[in-house]
Amino acid sequence: MNLKLNFFWGFWLLYVGSLLLAPSHFPFGGEPLWQLQPATLTEVKQESLNFFFVLPILNYFGWRSPLTPVLNPVDEALFNFAVAWMWLFLPVMAGDRKGQHLPYFAFWGLGMFLTNVFLLPYMALRRSISPQPFLPKPWFTRLFAWVGICVGIIAIGWFGLARPEFGLLGDRLDYFFLRLGDSRLTVAFMVDLLCFWFIQIFLMGDLTTKDSVWQTLRFVPFFGVAWWLLFDRRSSS
Repeated sequence: MNLKLNFFWGFWLLYVGSLLLAPSHFPFGGEPLWQLQPATLTEVKQESLNFFFVLPILNYFGWRSPLTPVLNPVDEALFNFAVAWMWLFLPVMAGDRKGQHLPYFAFWGLGMFLTNVFLLPYMALRRSISPQPFLPKPWFTRLFAWVGICVGIIAIGWFGLARPEFGLLGDRLDYFFLRLGDSRLTVAFMVDLLCFWFIQIFLMGDLTTKDSVWQTLRFVPFFGVAWWLLFDRRSSS
């Protein structure tokens, strides 16, 4: 138990140290938190305005808003897929008896803005608690699951198909790999996705019985936890 606790704290220190505090080009491109450039802040603001693709979808159906930024669909898709995955963790955390003494809603709410800066400490703190009986899933579980699935599927399609003026899939992949080399924001989102996958495996492992099919499906990124929220009846309220 202590080993797992130390692992999550160590992972958190590595995450903060490398993604937020490490100087430029060490170990990857982009600027640290205290040297954020206006262009990076503008990008973060514009991606946030396109949260869950609400404004772009409204624009598509004829409701035009001057607030809607036009970004590369690769950036929009990556941002929204990461946020959708974080979104799915609220009903998971609400049904996690080991985390009930923790301010899990605050961890989740802050995680919607800074992802694993807050989700990793939650995991570290809950790992110090002995195993607990299962809680029923909260009443909003299916709503959150359907919203997350819809946004996740849209994000995957958005990556390759939205805004055709940004080129074909090959052009978008070239742009994505270029961003991995010079944008710390893109690197952070990719690290977030890997962390979410790892955390999903741990949480579903704790919250499902050892002989359950979900012990295998927890290894399916994103959709494993989404399907569990929708279809596992054993712990539904």
